[in-house]
Amino acid sequence: MTHKYELEKYKGIRSRHECPACHHKGVFARYVDTDTGAYLHSDVGRCNREDKCGYHYTPGQYFKDNPDEREFAAHGRSTPIRQSTPGQPGKIDRIPKQYIIQSLGYNSNFVRFLLSLFDHYTLESPTVVRLMSDYYLGCTKDGSVIFWQIDTRNRIRAGKIMQYNPDTGKRIKSQSGAIDWVHSKLKRIGKLADTWKLSQCLFGEHLLQKRPNDTICMVESEKSAIIGSGAMPGYIWMSTGGKQNLKAEKCECLKGRNVVLFPDLGAFDQWMEKGKEIAQRVGFSLTVSTVLERIATPDDRRDGLDIADYLIRQIQTQSNTPVSFAPLTREEEILQQMNAKNPAIMQLITSLGLVSTSTGKQIRTA
Repeated sequence: MTHKYELEKYKGIRSRHECPACHHKGVFARYVDTDTGAYLHSDVGRCNREDKCGYHYTPGQYFKDNPDEREFAAHGRSTPIRQSTPGQPGKIDRIPKQYIIQSLGYNSNFVRFLLSLFDHYTLESPTVVRLMSDYYLGCTKDGSVIFWQIDTRNRIRAGKIMQYNPDTGKRIKSQSGAIDWVHSKLKRIGKLADTWKLSQCLFGEHLLQKRPNDTICMVESEKSAIIGSGAMPGYIWMSTGGKQNLKAEKCECLKGRNVVLFPDLGAFDQWMEKGKEIAQRVGFSLTVSTVLERIATPDDRRDGLDIADYLIRQIQTQSNTPVSFAPLTREEEILQQMNAKNPAIMQLITSLGLVSTSTGKQIRTA
């Protein structure tokens, strides 16, 4: 029996994609329309890593969450085209503020992990208190964390619901539908209209207005943004919510800012190319950190580690020779380029004990 939508048959590696949940490449089978051959939305499909991920978002679930999009899919389009009046932006649906207020709390397994990571020698856990205040971390009854997406106008765009192991801080990926969304839950219980449309923004975007002069550190996952902010609070840590979500339309809010990208291992070339393109289009200063590329072991690369993994490792082991993950100053970037051309320059700098006149710190080039 042929169904309207079926998982794409294997036709080589090009027919398998990056999973939207675990972000492994070549493991995700998307659903296609058997009449037209068109894909459904990029999140609709099944991850082949059933034991380690278990993500499976069916066409039925997708159309239940987004009933209006069945008509668009019937015409061979994977996502609807929003119509807007010339000169006016498309309508942005938002989640009522009451739901973020109701969700706030420390009773998530992710926050339990944060409490085990930071502030061991204090009673008040000031780092975790700050993170809770900055990012409005929510929780559900089963201990999942809610990462709220709030834009620069304080509109609550979305809430991503994820479960973590409280001891290791690792995502729990073995459950079917390991990622859920607040708007999907509210639709299922009739609290949001079926016509409500998801329009995501960068995680942590609301912090831009509060800190207009601070450098922005951009990472893939919400977890990495939180860990980064906990370890290095002098920067604004934001996340795209996934490697494929580094997009110009999301980055419009970064215009005129200083931005540092921290790609996960395995994503450096893609983020370097995409980041340069977006920075030029939007208009912001861009640096792409090479620190992970320089310190990664073969095992690290195989596992696709991110900056949060290294920061957690450094905090837990209390390394006597910690790696500096802080973005290089402009002065340090120039010296790094000079050192690559002539290593003797660094020998001279080291022998003379030169320091950065702007920061007073030893100049870093590696």
